[in-house]
Amino acid sequence: MDNDLTACLWVEEEKLHGTLTTLTNWPGSMSLVIVTSAQLGSTNYSTTLRRLPEVMGLLDTHASFGLSFHVLQVSSSSGGSANAYLNVARLLAPTDRVVLFPDGLPSHLSSKSYHSIVRSTSLHPLVLGNNSRRTYPFAPMSPVVLPKDYPSWCTERFSLLRSRSLDWDDCLWQLWLESGGEVKSATVDGWSGEEAGKPSASNNSTLSAKLRRRWTVKYRAEACAFAMKRAQILETASYADKKAFQWRKKFCHESLGPSPPNVA
Repeated sequence: MDNDLTACLWVEEEKLHGTLTTLTNWPGSMSLVIVTSAQLGSTNYSTTLRRLPEVMGLLDTHASFGLSFHVLQVSSSSGGSANAYLNVARLLAPTDRVVLFPDGLPSHLSSKSYHSIVRSTSLHPLVLGNNSRRTYPFAPMSPVVLPKDYPSWCTERFSLLRSRSLDWDDCLWQLWLESGGEVKSATVDGWSGEEAGKPSASNNSTLSAKLRRRWTVKYRAEACAFAMKRAQILETASYADKKAFQWRKKFCHESLGPSPPNVA
């Protein structure tokens, strides 16, 4: 059924106008988070309100498909966590299945691509792309289909030096770790997304990027240490649990080195 999958995405308020044209490419349900730093009563706030009728017009056009938008006021649009905004869109989605678009909808989404995405089914997260890569790392900014109530939510810990591509790569890594490598991948007919290994464009300086990647390494080391400690506390006994523990241990070793540091 075409209406059982919601596209989740977010956009900064100042970029809303340019995003509206791509929203019409998705004929199904959508959950859109609009992020604004405009303060109540300010000139910028009035400007924000004047932009909303454009969204309302789109809402009227796509009402039968379940388009919803949510205005999120933040202290600064240059800070915040890209993953947090996606999590909000997912939380407020009206359907049991969602597809997370970390960089918005593609400028060209054919009917063939749309129906290919809708037909994609899996109890585990399903990474969408146009290549045959089945393991992490996936292509940059690859969308993910998953149940709305799937127990893993993208990490929101990064708020400085925000980078959509690095934030999303941390989410893909997290899903891969927490699922025990059970994340699936699917080729979408006619998909024109980024090729694997092609870096996403970023406005971050070289120094900022290095600092952000250092934080990523620290986060992944802590996540691995937590996963190991959790398995030991639960005293895993079943074959499946022991197999998952060994898989995570091996994956963390390959990602970080011989042994993740302990977490205080």
